[in-house]
Amino acid sequence: MSAARFLDLKELTVDVVERGGRPRRDARACVLGQNISFDTDILESFSSTNWQAVVYDALVVAAAVEFCDRSLSRSAMNWGRRFHLRIPVHDRSRWSDHGVIGALVDALNLLTGDDWHFEFRSRKACAATPAQNRMEFPSDAEAVIAYSEGMDSQAVDGIVRERLGRRLVRVRVGNNWRDISKRERAHLPFAAVPYEVTLNHDNAETSARSRGFKFSLVAAIAAYLIQAPSVIVTESGQGALAPAILPVGQGYADYRTHPTFTVLMEKFVYALLGHRLRYQFPRLWMTKGETLREFIDTCGNAAGGWAKTRSCWQQSRQVSVAGRRRQCGVCAACMLRRLSVHAAGLAESQETYVWETLKAPSFERGIAESFENITPALRQYALAGVLHMEHFSLIRDSAQHEMLKRRATSELARSLSEPLDVVSAGLERLLKQHAGEWSAFKNDLGPRSFVREWIDIAS
Repeated sequence: MSAARFLDLKELTVDVVERGGRPRRDARACVLGQNISFDTDILESFSSTNWQAVVYDALVVAAAVEFCDRSLSRSAMNWGRRFHLRIPVHDRSRWSDHGVIGALVDALNLLTGDDWHFEFRSRKACAATPAQNRMEFPSDAEAVIAYSEGMDSQAVDGIVRERLGRRLVRVRVGNNWRDISKRERAHLPFAAVPYEVTLNHDNAETSARSRGFKFSLVAAIAAYLIQAPSVIVTESGQGALAPAILPVGQGYADYRTHPTFTVLMEKFVYALLGHRLRYQFPRLWMTKGETLREFIDTCGNAAGGWAKTRSCWQQSRQVSVAGRRRQCGVCAACMLRRLSVHAAGLAESQETYVWETLKAPSFERGIAESFENITPALRQYALAGVLHMEHFSLIRDSAQHEMLKRRATSELARSLSEPLDVVSAGLERLLKQHAGEWSAFKNDLGPRSFVREWIDIAS
């Protein structure tokens, strides 16, 4: 039972209803076909001869979780919230099974830091079955990989594909598939996330922890449909482990791509679908810079698109310069990207980022000339990103962080089913490599950089 249930939490009750249905008096409506809308063409890319209504229901559950997550802001005093979610499904008995609900709640509580409660009821009308037999589903797939705009995604796909070839199946985890030709769309499985979530009001919460559930579940559904035994998690060690070991700012530990969360997802997928699945972390003990360098060395000219990937999560209106969307260059994700490009011995165009240089003597003087939207929030994101990189580099030799290291090692050993000494050696290697890369990056910025100044003030 979650400890969060004993706290004074903000609460939200949501009823997912079919068109024409009405929510309970104390519930907010999430209307199928309105707040959760499916793209028929994309849904058909998930269709196969073993299509089952439970797959559609699982996608509705993921969408409803996202609706809740975005609809209720977190308190400044207490991260956690409490959700009561009622969802119509085709097979109520399957979804109401204690093993299914228990595994679902365990995964979501850990991932989001909230307190989730589910009630399932029978649908009034069956959802339309998508067209079948259009897609070329591989019969010998060994793994699926969640493919996005990110650098790790592209790099790990390239590295693993050198070994597995067509036995590695991409699952695109964005909603945009306009970059795929119409001819390819007709035969490309798992072309994008097949639904969109629309709120009836402004987005109240932006921490987006439920994205980890959406992406891991969509990949698991694809693996189930083609009977692949594993899902490749593309995050390198810094991205997978650092946010859980050392959360950025004062936030709750981020487990979105952490083995402790994926083990719980494995239990949920088996309880719901009966499919034995393993999430694999081929780059867990490597840095993002090492992954990028290996991608370049392994794939040669085919790796040239790495510079077009996106790492920044800021919206266009926050990071546009002269009408063109850039990456901010100073949040934790961008700071890791810049560190990794440097570690890989590569360089990016100055116009990649709003903060065109980190060598400037002040935060304000590092920006693109025409950018004027410097907000206090951006400054806080930047400070948090710098200190996150710095603190992660200090864990290895810090007595202050010894307990954090022991806890992280124990947690990882259990999740990965690996001996403690093997995990300890892997984590030690990652921390040492990160510290070396971060030191070289700071030295290259020079002593007058505002980044160096922030670190000196904080130390």
